Amino acid sequence: MQNFYIKSVVWDLIFNLESDITLDIGHEGAAFRICYNARTLEASPYALEQHRESYRILYEDDPDGGSRQAVERLRKPFEELMTQMAPNPPIELTGYLHSHLYPPWFILEARVDESGCVQPYFKAALSRQEFGRPGEYVNNDFLQPHLSPLLNSKLNKYSSHHIQVLAQTSQLVPSRVLVDGTVYFFKPWISGRVHGYHELQSYRKILTDTEASPPLLASARICRLHGLVIDDDDDVLQHYPLDSDEENHSGTRLVGLLLTCIENRGTLKDLAPWSDDCTNKDRLRWSGQIHHSVECLHNAGVIWGDAKPENVLIDMEGDAWLIDFGGSYTPGWVDEDKRETVEGDRQGVQRIDDWLTRWSRQPVTRIKRSGEGGGEGGGRRQGGSVEGGKEVGL
Repeated sequence: MQNFYIKSVVWDLIFNLESDITLDIGHEGAAFRICYNARTLEASPYALEQHRESYRILYEDDPDGGSRQAVERLRKPFEELMTQMAPNPPIELTGYLHSHLYPPWFILEARVDESGCVQPYFKAALSRQEFGRPGEYVNNDFLQPHLSPLLNSKLNKYSSHHIQVLAQTSQLVPSRVLVDGTVYFFKPWISGRVHGYHELQSYRKILTDTEASPPLLASARICRLHGLVIDDDDDVLQHYPLDSDEENHSGTRLVGLLLTCIENRGTLKDLAPWSDDCTNKDRLRWSGQIHHSVECLHNAGVIWGDAKPENVLIDMEGDAWLIDFGGSYTPGWVDEDKRETVEGDRQGVQRIDDWLTRWSRQPVTRIKRSGEGGGEGGGRRQGGSVEGGKEVGL
């Protein structure tokens, strides 16, 4: 179904054949929640058994792709109804961020007709966004300690009303945006994500050290934080008038980060193995640039964290940039007992060198730092912008 995509699928994690199954479907300009309720389907033994079979497949998480096929079967009966209900024309790609973040929600329900087949039913349109609000409230006890120093800093804060969307990912998530004449990469903030808190700490340290000692990180090619996207519920949700019996639970939320936007050829993992995309000289240069940027980070007291080729971006000039400061580790690149440490970074960099060596005719060694350039990237990438070569979704 063109322009629609699966945002999430929810079912009982404790085995229960009578479990409800809920699908959240995204679209350019609307969002749909499809509800399959076992009790509602009891009117048709066939529909109920199909529902139970779908649950079995989802519960088992079939590695051969059965789960995806099951989700498609659950979605299929609602195609026509969702197509009719979706805004026409959809939100323009070059619209403002708030229109992408706060679409109208429609609740759909699976019922059965006289023949025992699943019949799509429109249940409700939310008068205001009851669920699915992006981001996390800034006064949240978990987020507040990490975010407060940035809110109190000189870092720019923007409302989604003032941010223009230039490109989006394949899952219709805004990616490259324009603010005050500058292009940034928009990274949606996901509530409760521990890696996100670690990322905020790293960016705060980078900002602090850059202000205190500009030369310290000047030549490091790293993704940097340039602004916060902060929305107030009463402002962005004003087009969802409250019903008289609804309570106003308004507040201010962090909904995204504005990061360095890098016009790129792909990740190190994408390019290094292929002779058509790089030479041994390129691999040597990338190795040296990675070593240099990591050393700059360590001198500033910052840990890269998840060191691996996927977290190295190659820009259009052929230079290597470090991205993803969310911490954690990836087995095979950094050992678990060395995660989020200087030692772990050095281990990851060495293993990247070893990996590059396998694709070279000569050993990868460090190169001289002369000619090391700095800068924050920026620019554009055809078809969208990625942080670390990865499309980021909600």
